[in-house]
Amino acid sequence: MQAPPISHTEIEARIAPHLDELLRLWAAEQGEAKGRDLALMASALPFARNDVMHVLDLCCGPGDAGRAIQREYPNAHVDGVDRDPFLAALCRSVNRQLGIPGETIVGDLNERDWHGELSTGYDVAVIANALHWFDGASADRLLGEVRGLLRDGGVFLLAEPVWTAKPFDAGFEAWKATLPPRYTREAWERLWSSARAILGYDPVSLWGARPTDRLGDENITVAGWTALLDAAGFESIDVLLRDADGVVLAALKPDHNLRRTQRLAPVGRRR
Repeated sequence: MQAPPISHTEIEARIAPHLDELLRLWAAEQGEAKGRDLALMASALPFARNDVMHVLDLCCGPGDAGRAIQREYPNAHVDGVDRDPFLAALCRSVNRQLGIPGETIVGDLNERDWHGELSTGYDVAVIANALHWFDGASADRLLGEVRGLLRDGGVFLLAEPVWTAKPFDAGFEAWKATLPPRYTREAWERLWSSARAILGYDPVSLWGARPTDRLGDENITVAGWTALLDAAGFESIDVLLRDADGVVLAALKPDHNLRRTQRLAPVGRRR
């Protein structure tokens, strides 16, 4: 991605009076189901609500996934990373306004050093509607890196577009056509035209060419997503939700210390 023509500090200054407006436009562009998906992901976490948790919001955009978790876990510390300085600034500004502790950095997950400024030992990592932009090899690498940033027993949450396996795809698509679309071009245009007017430049034009061979072009199924997680070494992979457009998955990083303790625990005599 190309660098913006103004500094990160200036971006924050220009968007400061428009945070609520930009969040409303983002929510409309993402579709009504996005809030449901994020609330489900946060609710499914197997931790006590008063736990002090460390959360990593990947490709965070304005930070709605991390904030959904923080609403359920008010002691959560939320770090975010996004390659777009505008979206990272929006996330940082909103989280600061709400008093949510954490750091939001600009980093491209296609680059090997994207996590250099981040911590390790995260309790939760979450990515929503972004992994399908990577090709298979990059996704494999990225999932391995995310696994390395999680603590043993940490949770990875994933919400992504999904396609239907043959021979069920024709009937599924016919049913899907009867439903209102999750995304509309009009909502996209409203968001990014407002961003252009506020910033004085076009963020979308800096993103670069559309990636080739991305997962989203391969019609990846639910089984395909779960296979990626399994190959990266995650376990207890479960489908929390599958609807007309997407799938929500949860997985654990294995806790080898817990397994060792369980193996060494004395076995009680059966009656």
